[in-house]
Amino acid sequence: MPINTFSITIQNASHAPARFTLYLSPAGPPPPGPTPPSTPTQFANIWQTSPRLPSGDDSRVTFTLTDEYFAILGTSLTPMAAGVRPWTSSSVPVTLGPPQGSVACLTAPEDSPRWEPGVEALAAPGSFAIRCDGSFRLPNENNIWTGMGARDPRDPKSVIPVWTMTALPNFITTIEPKRKFYVTVGEAKKGTVVDAEKKEDAVLMVDFEGVTAPETEVVFTFTPERKYVPDEATRKSGIVWQS
Repeated sequence: MPINTFSITIQNASHAPARFTLYLSPAGPPPPGPTPPSTPTQFANIWQTSPRLPSGDDSRVTFTLTDEYFAILGTSLTPMAAGVRPWTSSSVPVTLGPPQGSVACLTAPEDSPRWEPGVEALAAPGSFAIRCDGSFRLPNENNIWTGMGARDPRDPKSVIPVWTMTALPNFITTIEPKRKFYVTVGEAKKGTVVDAEKKEDAVLMVDFEGVTAPETEVVFTFTPERKYVPDEATRKSGIVWQS
């Protein structure tokens, strides 16, 4: 399956310095209704960040994104929650299909997580799955987590957590990445869990779903009103966005 590339360029014309962050999906409150006790909380994590940009015509950052994703695992000093910055301990590349996606299998004897080879089933097209066996203990002192990662454009050897959850025993989760990205103003570092309860006043959503071109770029200007204004090419592109 070919890897598509998407670019989101932000020019800072807000008359004030600003640092921008990007994450994959909105980290919102869970849907209404009871949540099964065996369902782990899911988190969005900051994928990319900009330096602090002064305001000016040539002050801009470009976030480069691809369809290449990884199954990841790791540990953290504290349980997963808003503001926690987990680090990837190990990653394996995954296939989303068509025809079918990968299933990555995890085991954690003595609270030491690792990947297990071999699978019996494959995930649905457009997704991949992570399966945890019965060796995981809850709670455990290593705060073991798993999820989806993506390459750091500034350090391609590094895989950044972009979607995470606590690893549970005898649990399988299916992950279907969406080409919907969010840019906001903030100081969070790469990999940090997004605060789902925090109200953001300067959020840009760009949805590349359905885009078939191998390379696609959109350009926005961040204004003194803390809004994102697209350039003419972006307005005519038909790509869905919201500010």
